[in-house]
Amino acid sequence: MSTRKIASCLMATATFAIVQSAGAVGLPDISNAHTGKQLKETKNINAALKGGKADLSLRLRYEDVSDDIPAGSPLVGTEDADLLTIRTALGYSTARVHGFYGRIAFEATTIIGDTNALTVGEDLTFPPGPAGSRIAAGHSVIPDPQKEEFNEAYIGWRSASSGCKSAPGGCNGGTTVKAGRQEIIYDNHRWVGNIVWRQNFQSYDAVRIDNTSINNLSLSYTYLNKVNRTFGPDSPFNEWLMDDSHLINISYKTPIGKLVGYGYLLDFDDNPRTPFPEGVGVGPGITNFDSDTYGLRFTGKHKTSDSFTLLYQLEYANQSPSNDAAANLDDNNYTLIEVGGAFKLGGKPVVVKIGQEVLEGNGVNALQTPLATIHAFNGWADKFVGAPGGTSTPVGGLEDTSITLVVKGLIGKSKLVVQYHDYQANTTVNGIDAYGDEISLLFAKPFTKEWLGLIKYSSFTADSSWENSASGGVGAGAFDTDKFWVMAQYKFK
Repeated sequence: MSTRKIASCLMATATFAIVQSAGAVGLPDISNAHTGKQLKETKNINAALKGGKADLSLRLRYEDVSDDIPAGSPLVGTEDADLLTIRTALGYSTARVHGFYGRIAFEATTIIGDTNALTVGEDLTFPPGPAGSRIAAGHSVIPDPQKEEFNEAYIGWRSASSGCKSAPGGCNGGTTVKAGRQEIIYDNHRWVGNIVWRQNFQSYDAVRIDNTSINNLSLSYTYLNKVNRTFGPDSPFNEWLMDDSHLINISYKTPIGKLVGYGYLLDFDDNPRTPFPEGVGVGPGITNFDSDTYGLRFTGKHKTSDSFTLLYQLEYANQSPSNDAAANLDDNNYTLIEVGGAFKLGGKPVVVKIGQEVLEGNGVNALQTPLATIHAFNGWADKFVGAPGGTSTPVGGLEDTSITLVVKGLIGKSKLVVQYHDYQANTTVNGIDAYGDEISLLFAKPFTKEWLGLIKYSSFTADSSWENSASGGVGAGAFDTDKFWVMAQYKFK
């Protein structure tokens, strides 16, 4: 771990942004129904437009990457990267008329100063491809290209409840529909997310229907047409075209926690801007991400005493290659076990969690999560993210054992997060039985209702069996990496 970089983090006076997960695995769960605040019901379109609400977000971030590239690798000379960017997001949501409303949101990423990184925007071309483009750039990857686009543009509808006319806030029935470009998150972002960490969020061209008519039961269905990825329109990986893809998420609240059943049926269409099958750009042994994933998830907490709350989450899924997937690919399982506790130590709220997440691999292909907010999983150094972005679980699979410590209130209203990950192979392939370990630190503090600050550091040390194996693939991240970030965010809603 670099002493210089730790000192740089601790001495930084400009701090930032979104307060991240308190969990070892993923971000906090998102409800699968009625996402987004509903504005009041009005009498006509003019009144709905006037009664709408604007929102603004500004996010300034400095990111530094240092890779320890093994001698003899073609990537020698591309060890370092740093980038200063600002994300500007401006949105407007109308009020409702007869239950209908609309939303539009514009976002822009602006690079400040020199571009000392492969941003995976217009600097990634075919030829020479990801590795060749990195060599041409002379820097490591920071996937925040300069771009401007509409992140959301949809029409929504919310059914009316009985007594609607006198209900506070308008008509809030049990059914919502959204049609158009929108952000979609299910549960803890593991399978479907908006990639909130990058400066350009991921969104979806889709139709989504949610229903909560039955007490404690939430139903959600999404038909996917296109995935608008994080790299912007100038990148060959800017989008994934979908062909008959469906997302199904059903949750039920019990006295001891929430039970979720899901089915994510993905069929990718051709993307002629890349030479990869269907444009997904994954590694050897994988032809595409076409798959059917079915799973169960259970999360909850139980207060065992006045001073201790037990926290837990369990999950199991099976992923089967489907549609255009090669015949030699087989199904793989996903398992998650996480337990922890919340208590006070020295008057400060503390959370400790221990988890193990297994993404099975069989030596030919491994379980993949292409729509996930991947940065929230398997370490902040992003060692299991593909060169063109997206999931990149090695063919030997991944067993990630993690410990997370969260302490709140060290300096006023603040949060300190310390994480440790140990990465083992699920199946030994070509002598690779382990990938390495990682330690990460995060300190976040809100200064006002609108302003937040954050500093963050992550250090990954590669296991020798992965680093020394040619089949490990330097492009897959089989080398030591240090990363740190300093960020500041302003939000107005």
